[in-house]
Amino acid sequence: MSHSESSDYKLCLTTVDNKSVAKEIALSLVQQKLVACVNVCSNLTSFYQWEGEIVEDREFLLLMKTSSLKIDELSAKLAEVHPYEVPEFIVLPIESGSQEYLDWISRSLE
Repeated sequence: MSHSESSDYKLCLTTVDNKSVAKEIALSLVQQKLVACVNVCSNLTSFYQWEGEIVEDREFLLLMKTSSLKIDELSAKLAEVHPYEVPEFIVLPIESGSQEYLDWISRSLE
């Protein structure tokens, strides 16, 4: 992959309800080179509507750094391994960042 525009890099988000599942997904995605890095943020409280009810849940947020070239494969893998019926998968553009870090993302995905 060429070291090109920062917009070629993405920050993807998903949540899970269990720390061991978060770790398992994170390690799997890094090992398969679908992401360069996953940060697992704990102690989140999520509020959302599900089946007509407002739900409050403890969750773990996974912040995944990758390139636009890996998004389709990452999305398919998460759909396969994610425990939720409707998993969160949000993709945000990385508008800028240090060139060294962006180059590291590229090398990590090769």
